[in-house]
Amino acid sequence: MRLTQETKQTQSLVMTAQLQQAIRILQLSTPELQEEIEHAFLENPLLEMEDADPVQESASTYEAAERSLAEERDFFAAPYDADDFYEAETAHEQRELSAPVALTLEEELLREVDIRFADLREKAIAVFLVGSLDERGYLVVPLAEAARATGADEAEVEHILGILQSFEPAGIGARDLTECMRLQAERAGIYEGLLRAMIERHLRAVADGRYRAIAHAEGAALADVQTAVDILRTFSPKPGSAYGKEAPAYIRPDVRLTVTDGRFELAVCNEQLPRLRVSRLYRNTAEMDAETRDYIAQRIYAARALIRSIEQRGETLRRVAEELVRRQTDFVLHGTGALRPLTMQTVAAALGMHESTVSRAVANKYIDLPRGLVPLKSFFSSAVGTEAGAHSAGEVRAAIGAIIAAEDAAKPLSDAHIAEMLAARGISAARRTVMKYREQLGIPSSAKRRRY
Repeated sequence: MRLTQETKQTQSLVMTAQLQQAIRILQLSTPELQEEIEHAFLENPLLEMEDADPVQESASTYEAAERSLAEERDFFAAPYDADDFYEAETAHEQRELSAPVALTLEEELLREVDIRFADLREKAIAVFLVGSLDERGYLVVPLAEAARATGADEAEVEHILGILQSFEPAGIGARDLTECMRLQAERAGIYEGLLRAMIERHLRAVADGRYRAIAHAEGAALADVQTAVDILRTFSPKPGSAYGKEAPAYIRPDVRLTVTDGRFELAVCNEQLPRLRVSRLYRNTAEMDAETRDYIAQRIYAARALIRSIEQRGETLRRVAEELVRRQTDFVLHGTGALRPLTMQTVAAALGMHESTVSRAVANKYIDLPRGLVPLKSFFSSAVGTEAGAHSAGEVRAAIGAIIAAEDAAKPLSDAHIAEMLAARGISAARRTVMKYREQLGIPSSAKRRRY
């Protein structure tokens, strides 16, 4: 066998660092992109960042950028980048949003403990009990253990727990579901009669919808059981769940749609983004050594790559949003009931993009419509029915919701009956499809919807 060497040319797709950055930036929402820009600014000394000036017009900004273009082209750019300098578009007036300070359940209760307890011993017991509540607001430590841990007797701990259970929200400090419901009923002054019997003996039957069994066991009318169940459902089984550990996050639009004289005008929201440019402070490099000059050249390349990626993100987002609005005009004007079947593959083919590009462009992004903020992903919907008579999933869900809303509460419609009514409207949907969409709407089964 004879060994030889030969050269051969092949082609392969290489994911460059710049392409990876462009893909990552494309899928960022506006707040995430703002954080990315601030992080890059701290890392790259060649980046300059300035807040948007609402007084300046876009035209003047671009004219200034054109005038500085010749100055920005120095010999650093040649080995790395031959593209033009990009100045981010002028943003509109920035709207400041301040999030309220959100306290956790424990912080809220501890503030109340400081007010209610003057005795240090009682306060120490109360603090221990507050720290023994889980995220639902339930006490998960037995009173005997709490007594041992605090050096108190069990009766004293139970007394302090009774005071703690008078705090807001109602039901806090309960040791189980029954006690939680009881505390809320007592707070409302209605812990008596049939409601009391249901809390003490029939909570499982209520959850299972066995109202007839409750009525038979208590010798009550079905209508009275139904009324008591309605009252029970106004209580919270997890009173502490309303308190989160994080401050509420505001959703900011990534695209804004306005209607002027019947015409749609769409713009990418850049008011939250600072303008970026390459610094001019490093033009005089005659006295710099080769290593420093090479470092500066790399930083200039990185800065321009970031600016181009942001510019490309905005252009891609604008094109995708325009195509979505064009194809889903009825949805924009009238809501979910007018949503038509549309897939990302269809939009990608129309724009000459890859489907993954469209997916990244709409990921975690919102459009500000005249009727409110809507996720860009909500413009897409799978088709239900045959190709000739296809309807969007949102349209079918809206139809199911309307049918159930108009039903006779004493004789609720089964999923099979709803499927027949949809068929009469020209919507072909199987019973299992109706059940799936009904559950997505949070609507219980016909047995649990029945009113007596």
